[in-house]
Amino acid sequence: MTSRDAGPGETITLTDLARLASVGRNAVSNWRRREPDFPAPVDDSARRPRFSLSALESWARAHGRELQVTGADRLWFRLAAAHPTAEAALEAVAAAFDGDGEPAAEVKALTADAPASDLFEFFIERAREAAGIGVPPGIAPLADIAAAVSGEHTHERIGKTVYDPACDEGDLLAAVAAKIGPCRALDGQDLSGPRAAIAAKRLRLLDGKFRTGGDEGARIGTRTGDSLLSALPEDRYDLVVCDPPFNVKDWGYDRLPDGDDPRLAYGTPPRTEPELAWALHCTALLAPGGHAVVRMPAQVAHRRSGRRIRSELLRWGALRAVVDSPEAKAHIWILTPRGETTQLLVSNGRDFREAWLNFTATPDAPIATPDSVTVPLMRLWDEDVDVSPAVYLASTPGGADDLADAVARMASRLQAVAGQELPRFTGGAEESAPETSLGDLERDGHLVVAPGTLVPGEEPAGPRCVIVDPVGEPPVRIGLRGEATEIQWTVSCEPTVDLAWIAAALSARLPAASKRTATGAKRRILSVKIPRLTLAEQQRRGAAFARLEALRSALAEAGRQAETLAAEAAAGLVSGAVKVED
Repeated sequence: MTSRDAGPGETITLTDLARLASVGRNAVSNWRRREPDFPAPVDDSARRPRFSLSALESWARAHGRELQVTGADRLWFRLAAAHPTAEAALEAVAAAFDGDGEPAAEVKALTADAPASDLFEFFIERAREAAGIGVPPGIAPLADIAAAVSGEHTHERIGKTVYDPACDEGDLLAAVAAKIGPCRALDGQDLSGPRAAIAAKRLRLLDGKFRTGGDEGARIGTRTGDSLLSALPEDRYDLVVCDPPFNVKDWGYDRLPDGDDPRLAYGTPPRTEPELAWALHCTALLAPGGHAVVRMPAQVAHRRSGRRIRSELLRWGALRAVVDSPEAKAHIWILTPRGETTQLLVSNGRDFREAWLNFTATPDAPIATPDSVTVPLMRLWDEDVDVSPAVYLASTPGGADDLADAVARMASRLQAVAGQELPRFTGGAEESAPETSLGDLERDGHLVVAPGTLVPGEEPAGPRCVIVDPVGEPPVRIGLRGEATEIQWTVSCEPTVDLAWIAAALSARLPAASKRTATGAKRRILSVKIPRLTLAEQQRRGAAFARLEALRSALAEAGRQAETLAAEAAAGLVSGAVKVED
């Protein structure tokens, strides 16, 4: 406990309480359900009820529990209660860091005990937690690739100028700056003025962490506006990074600049390819010798509508590498100003840093590892101009021994699938059982909906859960919590509800919108209606669905294994490395 108790107006959610008590959300829900003296909510009108912080502190003391409530926590709770949205409260925090507003004195006192940059990151995290959003997906692999192409840990990277034309609150710029160290400039642009301002404040505070002695700070500037439709900034940059919005319908195709705009040097992007417009925009912002690192939907690598622009980018040496980023269901494109090249580097990312160094040192020399290969441009210029890494990584020649082992594994898997017992179904009349929402079940402590956290290279672990994928396939499956990536959601269940039954309900009723976009996915997941059944009936129906889900998963894995086997066999047969026994 801190020495000062909460004021009577400070309220928190159960999520806040779990963090302050250093326990899981389920534990807090159990306290509320099982402890008769647990304080009643002071505001139960919203989906997330709010409780008096002072009442919870008193209750915790009475039960021998400790809440770690810091001065920063108290300031945030007060500002969050005084502003209509979490974003507005965060804007008030940013102003206080500049010495404006009533909280300025408190912020100054707090920075005496903690670095200002860490303190501001704390408030950003609280604002996102309150708004029900997390860190944008795909940031880590983008930053890693940007560091690799920028000469991480070498003198080449010192003093680089970096720009993000879709900077949001600066997550990507901050991650890149942390990877490559001191920069001469960190600039960005965003449609939202408040978010661009948050990014600028965040970067200025973080920049101080990278400076020593008399180092001159970076020039930091963010602007507001539509990057694709606004005039290009005058500056050109050594490194442009971008995590653009995906699947935007009205992105301004009819208002694109015309004439000799540098962004149209490789053609006008089709109406259905806004992501290509971002790639062209980033390329136009590069200084000589610069690199653009842009996250792109995987479909952009092969969609027919973008074939002409992909071809032109390759022809003029602008598209130099494509890296698969499966945890974000996307690719990462590396683009440069026009230059001479005869091949494209494709990679799954595992050995990209080494492959990139070799590729740039001897651009015409072939690279062929299990994780990275160079593809001659002449091989790419067909009717598809497909630059998907998986197409070329899967077709590297395999040896006869490897193929024999793969065939044996495939046979074993198919036998196991064939031996699975399936449920038997009969017809019945539709029921009209009472229903509850997934959000109500979470509020009452029966389950927890949380974002996935899989880090590339780590082994998946954790208890069984339902994994919901807002943008990929399958949209719902049963797996381990550690298998879920940062753009997926997990539903972990208490023994009071059957996990497979929840999975069946989500599979049947998950709104279609959440299968197309990650935006608002948690809200849509929580809105799903679940029929109220006895636990025994949930388990009976859930077990039938789980058996079919296991069959689907096994067949999907067998399908992927068969695709790889066929590609490796084709490559080996064509090259002569594999012979067929009579």
